[in-house]
Amino acid sequence: MSEHSDKVVARVEQAHTDVADQLRRADTKAASMLPLFGGFLAGVVALARGGLPPVAQALLWLAAIPMMVSVLLLLSAVRPRSVEGARFGFARFAGLVERPSELLEQFEAEESATAQAVDVCRLSVIVRAKYADVRRAIDLLMVGVLLFGVAMAVTAVL
Repeated sequence: MSEHSDKVVARVEQAHTDVADQLRRADTKAASMLPLFGGFLAGVVALARGGLPPVAQALLWLAAIPMMVSVLLLLSAVRPRSVEGARFGFARFAGLVERPSELLEQFEAEESATAQAVDVCRLSVIVRAKYADVRRAIDLLMVGVLLFGVAMAVTAVL
């Protein structure tokens, strides 16, 4: 077992805190956007059922597609991401519920900084995936809103 300097341990601990904060931020951001995106989608579907010109109705239904996908992406972002049989984190701890002594032995055998560094990497992958889902959801909503605007312009002209 190699020892890590206090400086390295402090940086790993700070990175762990930062990544955990980003994970909470990503979940909060996605969860707060769901009602807004869902509202847009519901509005588009409600308007598409009305007595609008066929071209406008087609554009509204077309607008609903990226909006629906954006809602699904946000749901994906807030969906918990844990792996059954994981080697780290709470999923690993839950697997040792009947054998807490093994957990204590594992903690003693691991270097604290190394274990935290592994957790930082694992959480970073999850955060990156969540933010990618949120970014794609926003992009798709913008496409849907643009199509909605075109549909409203067509309605005004016809």
